[in-house]
Amino acid sequence: MRQRLLHLSKSDLVCISEFAYRSLAVRNKKEMEDLLRGVGKLVPTTGIVGGLPSGDPRRDPVIETGRIVDGGFFPDWLALYLERGFHRVDPVFRKHFGEYGTQVWTRTYRTVSRKDEKEFIERSRDFGLHEGVTMGHWSPFQTAGSCFSFAGNTLPRRKRHMLLLECLLPHLHAAISGLFSTPSFSGVLLSAREKEVLSWKKEGRTAWETSQTLKISERTIVFHLQNAMRKLGAKNSAQAMATALSLGLID
Repeated sequence: MRQRLLHLSKSDLVCISEFAYRSLAVRNKKEMEDLLRGVGKLVPTTGIVGGLPSGDPRRDPVIETGRIVDGGFFPDWLALYLERGFHRVDPVFRKHFGEYGTQVWTRTYRTVSRKDEKEFIERSRDFGLHEGVTMGHWSPFQTAGSCFSFAGNTLPRRKRHMLLLECLLPHLHAAISGLFSTPSFSGVLLSAREKEVLSWKKEGRTAWETSQTLKISERTIVFHLQNAMRKLGAKNSAQAMATALSLGLID
């Protein structure tokens, strides 16, 4: 990630920090919508929508209307999507909750074989939805995973814009988790040092930069990050930081 951040400007990094603080202040749906619209100004998209299921989406991949946040997504399409229950045939949505990686829509579309999936894709294109990306995080202690979709025909080809979205994702996940989830603190116990390194991670610090601040070795910082990741069931340090934020384990 450190090498990839070289593709971002100092202004980009400042914007990411500002969004990190804004995400902590989200207390209602309107503020979450405003946060998503702010992302749309930083990364050119034609629409953004986010959501968080109430249960375990690996068993029942559906997001109730009340837990969907519209950051300027195609309103007619979104209404039809919800009315017709298109989540049952949307190949991107169905695949998302099994891996939570970055999904480029057209790449997933090329793998479909079912007639109803192909009809869904053609219907979405009638509304101007040709290309975009979907990404999110899973919070194991909340049994819920976030889902954010960003529409934009050129988005997947823009390395800087994709990197910005990946950097913003943990903060968007923390914000929507805090808005809709009732976190469970049961069984989660981070040490003071683990909380400290995650807090510096939230500030955008690398392991090396944190080691210089805390006057301990970079290897020790990585050790504490890995311990936190294991305890929080996270795949990487960014996801561990987002989960710790949503659980209230760090400020």
